[in-house]
Amino acid sequence: MRWAQQTIDWFRRFARRPVNRGKTTTGSDDEPSPGAQKNLQYDRETIAVMERCLQHHSLCIDGGAHRGDLLKEMFRIAPGGRHYAFEPLPRLARQLRRDFPDARVRQQALGKAADRAEFLHVENDPGYSGLKAREYDRPDPVIRTLSVDVVRLDDVIPREDQPAFIKLDLEGGEYDALLGAQGVIDRARPLIVFEAGARSTGRYGVSPSQLFELFDTKLDYRLTTMERWLAGQRAFDQDEFLAIYDAEFFYLGEPRGQ
Repeated sequence: MRWAQQTIDWFRRFARRPVNRGKTTTGSDDEPSPGAQKNLQYDRETIAVMERCLQHHSLCIDGGAHRGDLLKEMFRIAPGGRHYAFEPLPRLARQLRRDFPDARVRQQALGKAADRAEFLHVENDPGYSGLKAREYDRPDPVIRTLSVDVVRLDDVIPREDQPAFIKLDLEGGEYDALLGAQGVIDRARPLIVFEAGARSTGRYGVSPSQLFELFDTKLDYRLTTMERWLAGQRAFDQDEFLAIYDAEFFYLGEPRGQ
């Protein structure tokens, strides 16, 4: 869920596969800002990871699907798969159902427990919307509170469905969504690409040490970046992850043994 129209226009002119996660970043009309460039890098890497790990019938889960740009790539790379899209904003969920009739679109937020909760819709930057306020990249967020259903992936993904890839871009709610998906992760052992950082995940009271412990101890996963994984480099140990945490904000979890 990321960035402004000027960045989208630049990407459409100069990149082969446009991805729009709906967040504002600043930059000139001819070149995206450093933050936008980082987001473009992450999206290219996400697509490259999917191209490498998915097969024709692979199943994917898109948490925080927004307008469906990465969902579109899931269908392109794995056209025979059953793909789930979770998007709590009503207008975007309707758009996803219209644009992706074969997707299992659920107008719900993801969390660690089933609930009904307030959801902060950032109307002038919907990509920043989430269950809690985060640090925003603009000084004037216009926030409207909605009431949404929160679900656990463990409760809504049937046992016969074995996801090969999970993407979580939840503006800080990724840790809680992972807690609510431990059963799915344990049985399917998917690759997991997720956002995390002090400005988002930290606002949920989650430290980088907690995040590393969840993957390392509870899930039996290794943590790395997509760039390192694509280059065949080893995963981080805890000290390395803590050192890199403020410099990156998208990570890849890989099950041990793969």
